[in-house]
Amino acid sequence: MRYSLGKRLLAYAAGGFSAGFFGMTVRHARHDSRWHLHGPLDDVLRADGPLILAAWHQDVLPLFHYLVTYTKLEKRRRFAMLASRSFDGELTERFLRPWGLRFVRGSAGKAGGHAALRGLQRALEAGDSALIIADGPQPPPYVMRAGPVYLARDTGVPLYVVRAWARPQFLLAGTWFRMAVPLPRAHYALCSAGPIDPGGDFEEARLRAERTLNGLCEAADALLYLRPSVRGGIRLGARDV
Repeated sequence: MRYSLGKRLLAYAAGGFSAGFFGMTVRHARHDSRWHLHGPLDDVLRADGPLILAAWHQDVLPLFHYLVTYTKLEKRRRFAMLASRSFDGELTERFLRPWGLRFVRGSAGKAGGHAALRGLQRALEAGDSALIIADGPQPPPYVMRAGPVYLARDTGVPLYVVRAWARPQFLLAGTWFRMAVPLPRAHYALCSAGPIDPGGDFEEARLRAERTLNGLCEAADALLYLRPSVRGGIRLGARDV
């Protein structure tokens, strides 16, 4: 798809900003922040074989800070991610490309959505893993779309859900999902669960995944915010990840 000169310049600027932002924030997350890992994801990422990972829109920055250890920096595991065919999708791809992700393009419509899921299926068959923003691309937040469960059911690849949260952080009020932006020297909670059973009635399986992920949100809040201070945790830069 061709875009105007102004849009192309904006896309290139987004990529350049992300490259610098990437380096700065990952250094803080890796060496200066403390991580509290709960659930199976850390062990699963060290094992062989593809997986499907689903998270809420709100969590993308804290989650990428963690996953980049297994993609761009250590080159141990590559994730494929959906991006729409619109200019917003182009901006998303440009912004996240320095983070070591690969992209499957598709639209939010029925035909485009099916094509994008087929692209993720091919990525899984090639040995990549899939990262799905489960409440995208449009509001409401915290509602599991059909894609993660459909993909797990169709491919047999295990589905895991994850909540990545930080303290201190601020939430971007101008975004419908209130994107979380961790601050330097934060404590991060990475709470995961799975594999989620995609079998049986489809709507029940979708709700099962949604309830599990929202339960992880409550667990992360309890760990980081329902106490006067947070102690302990590990530094990712101090371990063999």
